[in-house]
Amino acid sequence: MDLGIAALLPLLPFAFLLLVALRRRSISEFQPNHEPPLPPSPRGLPVIGHIHHIVGKPTHQALRDLAAQHGPLVLVRVGQVDVVVVSSREAAEEVLKTQDANFADRPALAAAKVITYGCVDVAFSPYGSYWRHLRKICATELFSMKCVKSLASAREDAILRLLRDVSMTPPAVPINLSDKFMTVIGDIISAAVVGKRFEHQQNNLLLPLVKEALLSLSRFSFADSFPKLKFVDVVTGTSFRLNRIRREFEKITDGIIKQHQRKKAGGAGDVEEDLVDVLLRIKDQGDLSLHSIKAVIQDIFVGGIDTSSTTLEWAMSELMRNPETMKRAQEEVREAMRGKGKVEERDAEGLSYLKLVIKLTLRLHSPAPLLIPRVGRETSQVLGFKIPAGSRVVVNAWALGRDPTYWGDDAECFRPERFQGSPVDFKGANFEYIPFGAGRRMCPGVELLLAHLLFYFDWELPHAMKPGDLDMTENMGGTASRKSELFLLAAPRIPLPDVDISWS
Repeated sequence: MDLGIAALLPLLPFAFLLLVALRRRSISEFQPNHEPPLPPSPRGLPVIGHIHHIVGKPTHQALRDLAAQHGPLVLVRVGQVDVVVVSSREAAEEVLKTQDANFADRPALAAAKVITYGCVDVAFSPYGSYWRHLRKICATELFSMKCVKSLASAREDAILRLLRDVSMTPPAVPINLSDKFMTVIGDIISAAVVGKRFEHQQNNLLLPLVKEALLSLSRFSFADSFPKLKFVDVVTGTSFRLNRIRREFEKITDGIIKQHQRKKAGGAGDVEEDLVDVLLRIKDQGDLSLHSIKAVIQDIFVGGIDTSSTTLEWAMSELMRNPETMKRAQEEVREAMRGKGKVEERDAEGLSYLKLVIKLTLRLHSPAPLLIPRVGRETSQVLGFKIPAGSRVVVNAWALGRDPTYWGDDAECFRPERFQGSPVDFKGANFEYIPFGAGRRMCPGVELLLAHLLFYFDWELPHAMKPGDLDMTENMGGTASRKSELFLLAAPRIPLPDVDISWS
């Protein structure tokens, strides 16, 4: 007996460890796990994760489809990176308002790091004092009511140039409104930034760059999805393309900055400051670098030109697809302008139905369908799900704007009347309607330009096309623009005003 016990003694430590393991297992089986679950995910594949679920159609559409299957929060693994997709008003409010301090940071995306000199711009710079400083400068010097009013003549002249260009086109010749909108918005934005419109040659350089930069910022990158394989971006030519875009932008921004420095050195101190003058003055005080100034200028050109021109494209597209809506909008404009030879900004401010048209266009065709990604600083909970620290969070504004839960069964119908008497606006307080993100703004020339086009011209589709035949397919890029350019026929209805264009 003693010998038997002695023989078992060496096994006692192993038996003890086995008992402890079994006890822990039994405890874990019968005690509830208080750790909140991760958001649901679709079925993944080794290495690539869920990439196969978001290819083949615009990303915001693919993510809306996943949300329909899995709920308002979906965890999508893009290679080695976790992305939480937000597709409900409640979740968006949680991320953008309630826990905004935790989700204030932006991921340092590969394209943004190259194009914006290491993310020293407004859109991608890390949350902190520097970012707040840049935001304050832009809000004070670019978006203030004083600045908007001071540029009224520049907006009117840019629009008049477009109207004259359209009126000189033979009625049977289709007009590429997509190009026209890019040019006129570029003129308006350049007036705000550099105090004058760009020459034709400069526009020919800038406008294609704006499109290419936006496409690059939304395009797949190995450095973003597979950080350990970032060298592949060199092999595929992605790194070369991004550096080329930055160099091309630098030619433009260097020219702008040098021109302003020469103006200042020449003693033109009595001329009213534009945004570049202000940025250079702040730089001289030691609060900004030259790279920061270049990055901010790029931000305004890229963000302002494309979003506003895309909104105009879709507004005209929807009006052409919906003749009754076009008729009502034109009747409002023409009644308000009866007896007047010119549409002025104060007149456009009273066009309530036209405002509804713009409002609905922004809901259905958000210029920023996926808001700029955010990163959680700390592990948190949203709608009862765990969001691990370091996870990227993307709000699908496009999906929110088309969700029948908030907009009814006819959510995707173009019916501006639905906004009549509604307090919902695009300033970020209503999280089912955030076409620019919370608090973003639209170029003030959009409503005025649309009013002019409806006042002076009657519009038709080319080639005897019917309204329902107009292609409304979205591009695969990051701004949900039209896949095909918008060509329309214009028939002058009212003679253009005989006004000199003095702004240069």
